[in-house]
Amino acid sequence: MTVLIPLERGRAVGRLYLTSFEKLEIGHLLEIEPEIAKELEDLRKEVTEKNWKLDYSDHLAMLSGELHLNNIEYQLMSWSLFKSNYSMMIDIGTVLPVVKEIKLSKLIYNIQTDKMTHDNISIDLVRKEITHVNDIFWNWEEGWEKDPEKLLEAFETLKVLRWLIEEKGYSLRGEPDVEKYRKIRESLESSGKITKSAIDYNLANLDDSK
Repeated sequence: MTVLIPLERGRAVGRLYLTSFEKLEIGHLLEIEPEIAKELEDLRKEVTEKNWKLDYSDHLAMLSGELHLNNIEYQLMSWSLFKSNYSMMIDIGTVLPVVKEIKLSKLIYNIQTDKMTHDNISIDLVRKEITHVNDIFWNWEEGWEKDPEKLLEAFETLKVLRWLIEEKGYSLRGEPDVEKYRKIRESLESSGKITKSAIDYNLANLDDSK
């Protein structure tokens, strides 16, 4: 048989390092990540005291391990006739990977105040990152301040964002998001739209219209 590439087939010896992302049981993951578990416990307590909501959304675990290759047969196989990409087929028999480490890759929770009705704010407790911001706040447009429901939603969202960023140490995703948040916040505050009197006034009008 003609060998098309060097070492196309043969025997492998050594270690193959593996990483995978899986949805393992969250209770077990929090047991092996006490710092994140403490962060969640403290967050839940503070949110409850504020009469806000904190709801689980998603999580993912990262597993790292090794597969010991002890003179195991392998073969490189082309994905196409053009030989541009190859895969490796290994007959490992009954030898299974050894898990070396399990840790949380992400843990997403949603936060809402008792007055937010349209959307929420999502955070990743692993990265301490804000992953989603209420659409009304994030897409704020001039003129929306005349809508009392949107005004209230923006006010409540800003309240949560300030708490997360200034008190809890969470960050937005990258400099563009930080700059966008700053501009929206300054726009709302400088025009006097986000004030308690404005909110109370608009809420009163909203109640009267129902």
